[in-house]
Amino acid sequence: MKSVEGCFLSIGAGKNQIPLIQAAKARGLHVIAVDRDSTAPGFKDSDIRILESTVEYRKILHAMSRVPYTHVLKGVGSRSFGGAIHSTAYLAEKFKLTGSSPSSISLFANKRSCKALLEKNGILVPKTLALPVSSPKSKKEVQLPYPILAKPAEGFAKKGISVIQDEKEWKVWSKGKKLTDWILEPKIEGNEVTVLGMVIQGQFHILSLSDKITTTEPPFIELVHIVPSANIRMTGEIKMICQSIVNITKLTNSPFVAEFKITETGECYLIEAAPEVGGEFLADALVKAHYSYSYFPDLLALYIGESPKLQFLLKEPKQNKLSAILFVLPDHKTKAVPPHTDFPLIAGESIFMKEELLPTATLLTNKEGNARRTFVYGISSTSAQNRDEWIQSLIDRSGGRLT
Repeated sequence: MKSVEGCFLSIGAGKNQIPLIQAAKARGLHVIAVDRDSTAPGFKDSDIRILESTVEYRKILHAMSRVPYTHVLKGVGSRSFGGAIHSTAYLAEKFKLTGSSPSSISLFANKRSCKALLEKNGILVPKTLALPVSSPKSKKEVQLPYPILAKPAEGFAKKGISVIQDEKEWKVWSKGKKLTDWILEPKIEGNEVTVLGMVIQGQFHILSLSDKITTTEPPFIELVHIVPSANIRMTGEIKMICQSIVNITKLTNSPFVAEFKITETGECYLIEAAPEVGGEFLADALVKAHYSYSYFPDLLALYIGESPKLQFLLKEPKQNKLSAILFVLPDHKTKAVPPHTDFPLIAGESIFMKEELLPTATLLTNKEGNARRTFVYGISSTSAQNRDEWIQSLIDRSGGRLT
């Protein structure tokens, strides 16, 4: 890509932000990075540092008025989530740069209200259940269709999710909780997929479709993400649903990630969507290793007002090749992170990434959801083995668990 004269405002300088910062530097842009942590690793590749929380968008705007940068500000962006994404939208609007409006981004902040909006406009989502309160007329308590799923209206990383099997469990779970902070819905069975894409000038562009394997019990911790997806046949419908979400929320320019559950009858339920890059090493490692596609240069191009030419990553680089992101999840009895051992490979496999998530001896008793995972691998296989058998083999060899 050709060089660009100007500077880029990075909302965040943590480890996850480094690929975006490096993409900006590769285009010749000067980088102004914002992070409250003075030791954030992304500062190493930045030209100017602003020590401020990524969610304090007004303070960041004030700090920018005092920064002695001499280059034209070309774009502002983040690969984080939540408040950092709202800060990105706010600052893009203030500086008249490419982005989505803060009002559009805010629609995704509360899962309950976002789900209600999408459902009202025809998006298939798990039905939100009425809270079990007494009716003044019948004086009968509304019965829940057990088993039900309970999850926080605001949350991430699989924290706080529970499956409630019957009324007895409901009474125990609900005691002392403010139920308006929770979403109750029926438990939908099916195959899970993750969609990675971008919104460019109001048009959704799909990049990848990957299958997701989670624990069978709550909080449904993510263990494996694998490409190519076994649910490619659903790509057209998923793309149309994502475009509808973009239309409903009036997103204009942003990264986009969504999760769907596909039932045996072919129904495609939206589980979650967000104007974010998403995590799980999908953009960072999986699509790069399997499809030789670099995500972040295109994201940077989007943020600085260009229109990257995106294509669905469908063409297989090599017949029979499978690639997966594999997380190590200790069993329930493990109280602290055990010493790391090398992953045992079999014929046809190669490792394209590995990273420690929790240091050895870290206590696990206070870790919840995805935060309990200790190590992550990126593994490719070119053998002609059965897909499901390979996934199970990966989990078994990691010493992890499905339950």
